[in-house]
Amino acid sequence: MAMLLEKDQVAKREDLLDLLTRVDEKATPFMSLVNKGTTPQATFLEWPVDTYSGAALGGTVDGSDLSSSDYQNAAANRAIISTYLQTFRRAAQVSRLAQDVSVVAGVSDEIANSISVKGVELIRDIEATCLSDQEHQVDNGSNAYLTRGLGVWIRDTANLTTAGAGSVGGQSLLAVPAAFRPAAGQIIGTATASITESDIQALLQTIWSATGMMGDYKLFCDATLRRAFTDFTRTIATAGYTARNFNIDGDSKKVTNSTTIFEGDFGTIEVIADNFIGFQDAAVGSSQEAGRGYLLDMDKIDLRMQKQPTVEKFEDRGAGDRFLIEARAALQVRNPIGLGQFSPAL
Repeated sequence: MAMLLEKDQVAKREDLLDLLTRVDEKATPFMSLVNKGTTPQATFLEWPVDTYSGAALGGTVDGSDLSSSDYQNAAANRAIISTYLQTFRRAAQVSRLAQDVSVVAGVSDEIANSISVKGVELIRDIEATCLSDQEHQVDNGSNAYLTRGLGVWIRDTANLTTAGAGSVGGQSLLAVPAAFRPAAGQIIGTATASITESDIQALLQTIWSATGMMGDYKLFCDATLRRAFTDFTRTIATAGYTARNFNIDGDSKKVTNSTTIFEGDFGTIEVIADNFIGFQDAAVGSSQEAGRGYLLDMDKIDLRMQKQPTVEKFEDRGAGDRFLIEARAALQVRNPIGLGQFSPAL
């Protein structure tokens, strides 16, 4: 006897849930916390830096007059630091049928959805650029203006031109003057698993010796370095440090083991995990260095936006709506000498 089987049915409807789930909630904490500086008025940005001369001992003979050698140039240590303004873009197009006819689960308006998606991606592009090894670059008609990322801003003299694992090198253009570069002790190239609390204390001490600042720092880091800070609460392998004991409520069903604030002898560090840190070349989906981190005094860093992310819609020539989301920004590090970097590749 003939029977209708489910597998043979024609015109079956799909049970498609009217819900679009995007499992990607990566935040952009650097963009949230960085100062928004003044609006750039040119593609080439410059700013002056200065420092005091070293302390001197000695005295003055009573009744002696000043000689020509006693007069000094108070601007002798002044220098210029610079970078370029970069344009960030994301674009998309939606056909007429896709917008006007199709009914898509979880999406009531394809154009609005596309603008939202590309807007988030643009902000992530800026975050990744600021936290990358990108060197700034001049637009020559073939290559675009690029701004310098923190991975290149924070270089000591020994690592000034060191290339990372990707295609971007060190300060190949308009290098930071020697007097304003971080000291060697401010760049930690130790493997993340081998970093100790003593290394962090030494980093803070080196910054204090150079600047006199007892800083309130933000450490933007990847997951690997973030875990290393939590491990400081469990294992102390450095000579001179003793193991610490933690009391836990035996009646509680919750055990907390996380280090968010690290208080050292020469400053306090707030540890902030970031998914977009340590990109080493310009390709989409390029490699990120494990263990990368930047110790930042946020008062010394500005993201100077010449154009906030803006949606521009172009003429529909028959194929459907076309639009662009564009922003222009430059990362200004006022004075790199007070910053630090964790980079096992250096």
